[in-house]
Amino acid sequence: MKEHIQNFLIVSVAYITAYSLVLGFIAPLQQMLLNNVILEVSLLFLPHGIRVLSFWFFGWRAAIYLLPAAYLMMVVSAQAGITLDLWSPLGNILACLLGFLFAKAVFPDLATKRGIPNWKYFGIIALFSSLFNSVGMTALHAHELNLSIASGYVIGDMAGFFVCFLILMYGFRFARLLTTVNDA
Repeated sequence: MKEHIQNFLIVSVAYITAYSLVLGFIAPLQQMLLNNVILEVSLLFLPHGIRVLSFWFFGWRAAIYLLPAAYLMMVVSAQAGITLDLWSPLGNILACLLGFLFAKAVFPDLATKRGIPNWKYFGIIALFSSLFNSVGMTALHAHELNLSIASGYVIGDMAGFFVCFLILMYGFRFARLLTTVNDA
């Protein structure tokens, strides 16, 4: 039980932090530079990286760990003037779960590798999840399948995944460097 609470807290804090960066910094910057992009589409959506990594590490349990933080951030988004459908957080998480399961089914050898996961596999999970997410969110928000809005979701999810992945990769590398310097 303690492990689940710890995992829940780690995933929640990471998701809330990434989403807060999007709301507080990326979304306003995007509106200043590209005022014709709708508010619901972020061209750099960092929480997608958190969702992908959560599903990799925790499997289907990631959906349970992510759901409260996703709904909390939906409420915060509404306070910031971004109105999302009530089903958006659930749709995002289910799309990521589907992407994870689909990637596992299509590339089973990558899914069963032991040791450090292959970074390309993370990208495959992120892409499939993003495709499922873009179809779902476009249908939910635009009430039709609009290719330009759907491509905005894919661009935002994938860019957010890569930036989040790089931040975490170099963050852990820096932390490992600090521990080796302190041990010496």
